[in-house]
Amino acid sequence: MKRYEIAKVLGVDPATVSSDIAYLAAQSQNYLNNLAKSTLPFMYQTSIEGIHSVMKECWNIYESTDNNFQKLAALKLAKECHEAVFGLVDEGPSIMYLKQLQEKLIQIESRYAKDLFKKLDNYNFSNSNGNEYDDYY
Repeated sequence: MKRYEIAKVLGVDPATVSSDIAYLAAQSQNYLNNLAKSTLPFMYQTSIEGIHSVMKECWNIYESTDNNFQKLAALKLAKECHEAVFGLVDEGPSIMYLKQLQEKLIQIESRYAKDLFKKLDNYNFSNSNGNEYDDYY
């Protein structure tokens, strides 16, 4: 359904429907951001723990086999695991800091928008003389 159709069915102005949709979209984005913020540290921890388990198994394979190909494969995987852990540890704080900055920016934008709407409402109310069309005729 198009926005103007929704507005017609509800008996409201299409601008109201648009602003409500924008509000719901912002709420959904906030929900996803909060979900990511709360689960990201846990995901990092479980990922690092999982990689450590793989590394332990690599060393078990390396020590238990006489096959040089398997030893090399285990060493290669252990090296890749170390690189992956380093990458997670290196990127983790940066990503968390970036998320914090993003949240602060959203808060500032929200406050700015609220202040702007208040000023516009006050301006429109103080300049209104009861008939909004007098200025045009």
